[in-house]
Amino acid sequence: MQPQTSKPTILLLGAGYANIALLKSLPKSTYTHAHFTLITDSSAYCESVLLHEVASGYRGSEILHPLTAILSSIPSLEIIQDRVQTICAHEKRVLCANGSYDYDTLIVGLGFRSDSFGIAGVEKHALPLTSFTQARAIYERICENLNHYARTQDTAYLRIVVCGGGFSGCELVATLAQELPKLARQRGIQEPFELICVEALPNVLPMFSKTLAQKGRAYLEKLGVIVRSSCRILACEEGGIIVQDSSSPQAQNLESTSQNSGADLEGGNSSEKITSFCVIWTAGVQGSEVMAHSFGTPKSRVQTTPYLHPKSLESALKQSPESKISCQSAPIDTESIFILGDCSALLDPDSNRFYPPTAQMAIAQGRYVAGVLASKLAGSTSAPAPFTYAPQGTICSLGSRYGVGLLGASFQISGVAAIAIKRASEWRWRFKLKH
Repeated sequence: MQPQTSKPTILLLGAGYANIALLKSLPKSTYTHAHFTLITDSSAYCESVLLHEVASGYRGSEILHPLTAILSSIPSLEIIQDRVQTICAHEKRVLCANGSYDYDTLIVGLGFRSDSFGIAGVEKHALPLTSFTQARAIYERICENLNHYARTQDTAYLRIVVCGGGFSGCELVATLAQELPKLARQRGIQEPFELICVEALPNVLPMFSKTLAQKGRAYLEKLGVIVRSSCRILACEEGGIIVQDSSSPQAQNLESTSQNSGADLEGGNSSEKITSFCVIWTAGVQGSEVMAHSFGTPKSRVQTTPYLHPKSLESALKQSPESKISCQSAPIDTESIFILGDCSALLDPDSNRFYPPTAQMAIAQGRYVAGVLASKLAGSTSAPAPFTYAPQGTICSLGSRYGVGLLGASFQISGVAAIAIKRASEWRWRFKLKH
């Protein structure tokens, strides 16, 4: 436990987009009014929106930025490398693998993990894409499979299945289509890769309009990707996945489709095994498992107020017979807690739907909380304005030469211009990290 201090203790959990934006946005003078501690299980900040490029081999460790470098200009910030396990909000304490830490104000920005949706075999047989380590594991698996193909000539080693046709899945499969032929040529392999993107909905990129989604699909198919939409994943198993095609015309022609794609028919006329020794799971994410350990909340996300405080919290420890923590019966001080990024669920007042947990959203939340803290620690007694969010745009990169997306809320853009705008946005964020 950290030594007592007369200054309030502000504890930040996680070094993702939200908390990095918060720390970089705080005026330097604010740090003299409180003790700031950042707890993270990594010594580096990761640009997680670029993980798909690491998985393909297009990028490497350059997406990692040592915390000591990007936060070196912040006075008196304490960085503790530890793994957060449980938040005991009743006692204003956080339990980690190597110690416990008290707080006056807690800022939770612990990021995301893969969501299997309860589908059998996903956690055991599919490769997730939620961290740098996992992205490298995917790249290494692909290289291993190339070596296996060179020895066996089994084309199943050249078949890669990406489960999920949303943002991450499409960015990944497009980048793989661009980069993997280079890896094959380096090993003297002429046989082409077979990339299959499986999506349960009628089309990929469902967050966009039909026009943009169709443009994205057309470009994927131009790259040689086999898009299997209206195709539900029933299970993952060693050596492939079991799917069910819910589109009647496709189901009627399933056998010929299976033969053309190299997939193996298994079961009845709508159950199919797609054989692959590299199955990648991008079908969904949820908040950090710490939230599940600490609070009874669906998908490890906590619904927040417009001020980014939790609306309510119920300790999961009360129901845990193995817990050695005695949580008090007093109510949790929710106004001492801010929930940001992938762990938060915030309603859009216009659509009455939850905002998607994007990096852009997390950065905006971090900057908002920085302003609230700066004002409060400077002695202001005025109530803060609620958090408001106006998306600047959303662009999905499909390789290095094409993208589809929106500028602002509704202006549609596609092609080279879209990818150029996205790269400019990434460069601006990287510049802010260093200054």
